Order: sequence, then C-alpha cells, then structure tokens
Amino acid sequence: MKLDLSNIEEELNIYEAFGVDGNEAEALNDVYYELFELVGKEAMLKVFKSYSTSKLVLPKSLYRREFITELIGKETDKRERAKIAKAAKYPTNTIDKSLDKDKKKKK
Repeated sequence: MKLDLSNIEEELNIYEAFGVDGNEAEALNDVYYELFELVGKEAMLKVFKSYSTSKLVLPKSLYRREFITELIGKETDKRERAKIAKAAKYPTNTIDKSLDKDKKKKK
C-alpha cells in the first residue's frame, strides 16, 4: 500500500491518507474510536488536534460547585437539596460545606 503523505498538515487529510474511513474500529486507538462513535469523525479529530499531547481528565460533575451551591441555597427542603446534589453528582456534605462558607462570608 502506497500512502500519499504530501498534504497531511490537517488531521482530516491524514485520516483520509491512511484510508481509515469505514475501518475505524480496527484503525483507531480505543479512546478515539469511542469518541468517533459518540460524536462523529469531525469532533473526534478536533479533540485529537486539541488534546492529543496531554492527558485529559474530565470531572464527573458537569457543573461548577459554586453554581450548584447557589442553586441549592435557594431550596429550603433538605430532601430537594439532596436530590439536586445527587443529580449534579456532588456529595451532599460538599455542598453543605460550601453553603456554610457562603453564610460565613455574608456575615
């Protein structure tokens, strides 16, 4: 197999040069294949271009703790507070500590 590597500055060109289309499961590293399946080729290649030189660790919570703390602070029912914290993937005690800090700051 002869590869045309003359124009591989862009990741999409190297993807095409290596003939990966339709052969992703065998060609791509596992993490990139999972991304390919989740978000498609273009988005997977953008992630590769932006983050391939570093280890990417994603927090388990999508939202900032301060945002969730403020949201929970408006709720008076403890059960509802716990539901919000759980849905946001934060331990209730972490949110309670944040609320206590906020109260102390306001004094």
